[in-house]
Amino acid sequence: MDKRFAEIIDRRNSNSVKWDGLKKAFGREDILPMWVADSDWPAPEVVLEALRERVAHGVFGYTEPGEDLARAVVNWVKRRYNWEIKKEWLVYSSGVVPAINVALRTFTGPGGHVVVQPPVYYPFFSAVEKSGAKLVENQLLYAEDQYRMDFQDLEEKLKEMGKTGSREPGRDSLSAGAWDGERGNPADILILCSPHNPVGRVWTREELERLAELALKYNLIIISDEIHGDLVYSENIHIPLASLGGEISRRTITMIAPSKTFNLAGLATSVNIIPDRKMREAFIRTMSGLVIGGNVLGYTAMEAAYTRGDEWLEGQLKYLEGNRDYAVEYINQHIPGLRVQKAEGTYLLWLDCRGLGLSDPDLKKFFIEEARVGLNPGIIFGKGGEGFMRMNIACPRSLLEEGLRRIKWAVDYKFS
Repeated sequence: MDKRFAEIIDRRNSNSVKWDGLKKAFGREDILPMWVADSDWPAPEVVLEALRERVAHGVFGYTEPGEDLARAVVNWVKRRYNWEIKKEWLVYSSGVVPAINVALRTFTGPGGHVVVQPPVYYPFFSAVEKSGAKLVENQLLYAEDQYRMDFQDLEEKLKEMGKTGSREPGRDSLSAGAWDGERGNPADILILCSPHNPVGRVWTREELERLAELALKYNLIIISDEIHGDLVYSENIHIPLASLGGEISRRTITMIAPSKTFNLAGLATSVNIIPDRKMREAFIRTMSGLVIGGNVLGYTAMEAAYTRGDEWLEGQLKYLEGNRDYAVEYINQHIPGLRVQKAEGTYLLWLDCRGLGLSDPDLKKFFIEEARVGLNPGIIFGKGGEGFMRMNIACPRSLLEEGLRRIKWAVDYKFS
C-alpha cells in the first residue's frame, strides 16, 4: 500500500472546512468527516517543492500566468485526454464554481434557460438562480443499478424551451443562433457534469455524441464541468465533450482544475478552455469586473502539477481504486439496507440508503447521531437524491475502514 496516501495527517486546527467545520455542519465534533470533496493527504512533492522555491523568492506582486503555465496546461490536456487545444483558448479563474457563475452571467439571464441533470453538484442550482435564467431539470435515469442520461426527456424539454424562448431549433451558427453578444440575447445553456458528481458516471463517447447532437439541434451552449476528469478508474476513459470537435467544440466551455486531482482547492486556481473567440472575449469582459482570477501560488502549483505530476497521480488512482473496491464490497456484503455501485470516476460514492426505510431528515440524523459519520445528504443534489448519501473515499484506508465500521455498527444496532 502506497505510504504517500496511507499516512494519517492531522488536519484539525488548519481551518479545514472538512475537519474544523464539523460543529457548524453537523452540530457536534465527534464526527468522522467524509463529506467535503477534498483529499486527506498532502499534495505531490513536486508541487510542494515548486511552492517552496516560489515562496523563498519573497516577492508576491501582481502576477500573470506565463507561457510555461499555458504550455503545461496544453500538454496535460493532450497527454491525459488526447485532445489538442491552443494556448489562446485558455482563460484562468479562481475556481470552477466562480467560472460557472461568470459564464451564466455572460451568456444567459432572464428569458434564457439552463438545463441541469440532477442529482447533481448542488452549486449548479444557486448559480442558475443568481443568473436570472429559468432552471430546467433533466433528471438522470436510474435503472438496473446504473445512471444514464434521459435523452427523450431532454429533447422534450428542449422543444418546450424553444416554444417559450426567442430561438428556433435547427439554426447551426452560434453567432446567429443561441447567443449574440452584440444584441444581448440570453442563451439556453446545459451544464454538464463530466465525470458526474455525485453519481460517479464517466460518460461514454456515444452518450456525449448524442448530447452534442441535441445541443446543436436546439442551439445550446454547454458549460462542461470536468474538474474530476483526471480521477477516472482503469476500466473507463474520460472524453472531454469539446474534444469531439466541430461545432460542439465552439459551443462548449470546458472547465478544469488541478484542485481535485492534486488536492489544491485552497490555492483557488482553475482554467477554462474556450475555443470560440467571441465567447472567450465575452467571458473575459465579464471577468474583468470581478475579482476571480488565479494567484501566484496557484499558478505555480498548477504548472508543477501539470508538468511533473503524472507519476503521483497514477499512484493516487491506484490507491483510490483500492479504496473504492474495498468500500463497495464491504457495504454490499456487510451493511444491510445500503447498496452502492462502483464509481467510474471521482473519489465519491453514492450510497443508496433507501433500504433503511428512513425519511431524509431521519437519514441525516441517523448518520450524524448514531453512526457519527459526516456525509452529504442526497437531497441537496436535487431530484433523485432522496434516500441517498454521498461519501468521500479520498482518505487513508484506515479512516475509510473506521467510517464503514461506524456505519455497520449503527445499522446493526438500530435495525437488528
